[in-house]
Amino acid sequence: MGYAISWIAVKQPQSEALLQHLGLVPTSELSEYAESLFTGRALSSGWFVLVISKCDHDFIKPGTLESISKIGDVIACSIEEHVMYCSAELWRDGTEVWRVEHDAQQGMLNLSESGSLPGGYAAIKDEFIGKQTSSGGEESDTDYIFDIPLRAARSIAGFKHDEPGPEEDGFTVFKLEAHKPSEEQSKKSRWRFW
Repeated sequence: MGYAISWIAVKQPQSEALLQHLGLVPTSELSEYAESLFTGRALSSGWFVLVISKCDHDFIKPGTLESISKIGDVIACSIEEHVMYCSAELWRDGTEVWRVEHDAQQGMLNLSESGSLPGGYAAIKDEFIGKQTSSGGEESDTDYIFDIPLRAARSIAGFKHDEPGPEEDGFTVFKLEAHKPSEEQSKKSRWRFW
């Protein structure tokens, strides 16, 4: 069984603004991440992570990330292990700073990069390309390239979905806030024709 999730991370002081912007409210329920649609928590790295149990969720689309990043830096990852696809990106002040993506459906060595990549990225890339090469490259049964985008994100936010940490089972479950109709919508809903 593989993960099909997304996650967003912001510095801890911006977590309330992030949740409010997305319309999420905490419940009293705790679970492991991705056991509910939205789970999140503060990390020891000083970041807050929101895990979404759906790959490529609307919350990590460019338009949403652009608006969220006006609150503060935001790291976003999309992970679909069933087809060995993942992406990681950093947004700041409404602009994508960098993005790294791997799609094994395009080839085991597929890796696209753009922007001003994080410090330490070259060493991460070299390590996992080296592992891929020594295990048979394109012919290998293991996809080491998959780890490159995820390690880049972890190097900043301190979270990687498949590396359990002390925070693993203490995630708060969040739910979408019920939409309250505007006063005008309430008045319209009272009209009946009979």
